[in-house]
Amino acid sequence: MQDPAAQTTPNSYVDAYQPPSDSIPPAPFQSQADPVAQPPADIPVAASAASDSQALEDQNIFELLGVSDGTDQEKEAFLLELQRVLWDDFLQYDVQLLITKEEFTQLQTVRDSKTTPEEKEEAVVVYLEKLIPDLEDIMLEKALELKGDMVRERITGLRELYVNDPGKIAQLDTATSQVEAGSWRSAATTLNAIATS
Repeated sequence: MQDPAAQTTPNSYVDAYQPPSDSIPPAPFQSQADPVAQPPADIPVAASAASDSQALEDQNIFELLGVSDGTDQEKEAFLLELQRVLWDDFLQYDVQLLITKEEFTQLQTVRDSKTTPEEKEEAVVVYLEKLIPDLEDIMLEKALELKGDMVRERITGLRELYVNDPGKIAQLDTATSQVEAGSWRSAATTLNAIATS
């Protein structure tokens, strides 16, 4: 699969994430500001391949992106990268909408503390979980949104790659319709067939 071109979107975490080209990134994303920070929720990889569900949350992220052939280590690194992007985006944009100005000032104090990065991040998570009881649900919702956005970016990139191939553009139109209808499993099958044809 070729590297899909960046798509203009209001979601900063999508802008910050660069989809894989031929394989899953070999190393986890490292934030320059806080290199070992970990978000409170895992990226939902998905249900087993045997599931007939079309729901986005039940689809394997690697199947959706057409990169199922990566090693377990590469897949883990890829998921860590996505977690990092989502968590950074949450701390930069969303958290200010969920807590008071005074609480945000206290959060900044916690983030600026002179402890190890691991201790700092743990303190941030503990602090936010007290203020935002559904923090994990929020992060899972953001992860699901990113999952869908990455599939749409894949379609956009493939459209640019196959702009002069009417047959593949027709298949991409089918995949787009499947995504719009919430048939994510079918869309992944359609997209992966294009990549192998």
